[in-house]
Amino acid sequence: MFSTCFPHRHTTPEKFFIEACDEGADAVLVIDRVSNEMTLTGRQDIPPSAVTRPICGIMGTIRLVAGMYLIVITRKRNVGNLLGHAVWKAVDFDVISYKKTVLHLSEIQVGKIVQTFCTL
Repeated sequence: MFSTCFPHRHTTPEKFFIEACDEGADAVLVIDRVSNEMTLTGRQDIPPSAVTRPICGIMGTIRLVAGMYLIVITRKRNVGNLLGHAVWKAVDFDVISYKKTVLHLSEIQVGKIVQTFCTL
């Protein structure tokens, strides 16, 4: 049997909230977009005003010229089975800036970011 569980990413201007999808889990990973601090909380702490998107998982974070970015897997494909467990291939990703804008960057810095993303 393959998992159909999809966690959700909730976004506010100050924080990312990533839900656990295990059955009965109430844990939510909170990433502060200003301090970069990561903590655990419960679902009740997700603000109703947060923008919600389904995700397949978190790939990680990356530091670029403009600051930190969160990389989330937005689409996956089942490629097999290993000892009764599904094996997935990450197919699509979103790269989301912790910062709300890149207006503080020079044209050269923006060019470096574009170059870095093209090589990922």
